[in-house]
Amino acid sequence: MLVAQLVAAIERLAPASLAEEWDNVGLMVGRHNQSVRRLLVALELRDEVLGEARELGCDSVLTHPPPIFPPLTRLTDDAEGARLVLDAAEARVAVVAAHTNLDAARGGLNAVLAEMLGLADARPLRPFDDDPDVGLGRVGRVAPITLERLVARVSGAFSGPPLAYAGDPGARVEAVACCTGSGGSLIPEARAAGADAYVTSDLRYHDADRALGLPLIALPHARAEREALRRWTKTLGRALAPEGVEVLFARTDTDPWQEA
Repeated sequence: MLVAQLVAAIERLAPASLAEEWDNVGLMVGRHNQSVRRLLVALELRDEVLGEARELGCDSVLTHPPPIFPPLTRLTDDAEGARLVLDAAEARVAVVAAHTNLDAARGGLNAVLAEMLGLADARPLRPFDDDPDVGLGRVGRVAPITLERLVARVSGAFSGPPLAYAGDPGARVEAVACCTGSGGSLIPEARAAGADAYVTSDLRYHDADRALGLPLIALPHARAEREALRRWTKTLGRALAPEGVEVLFARTDTDPWQEA
């Protein structure tokens, strides 16, 4: 398989047209005619990830956030982001990014998150005008539970407690909204969708006020996305298996935040 074919295969699962206009997705580093035999999927491109790729003999890496963002003005070792891209190029490791397009896609990270939370009949919180089945966030139904029980379910799904939650622990929950990554901007959509609780990351102090009584559950950003990406990697592996490409998920944890 060539890099161009790899990019096309990822595009079929997460079309670039679904990416937010500010985003940067697709082939970041590498030649389109370069051969691909082993792909490493990682949340982010860091030294440890690039080292793991080389150790495992991976000739390509797929990341979620793009390593080139905002656009680089020069490719030298003066800045960390540029140096990593330069290191990947010198090692002939192709780098592809699938970011908000993977969040929004059918079967993408938001769909995986909804499945992890046990949501039935999940639909996008912010659907695309021309395709209501894709878009950012998800909202779906659960059998009636309390907010406290939902927090416990989130803890079980992500192998650890959320950072915090806001709301009455005994509040009845039947409709749950969720969003991978920084989902604070979708609080109005969660309320409009009739959600009884909203699960996302990077929530701020005043988001609880902006929610106007909607209970919020705050997940650690990297933990939530890494687990959803790990599960989605199996989908990518099945898609690339007929081409003889082995897909691995990175052991390296790139989360810069450590639990106290």
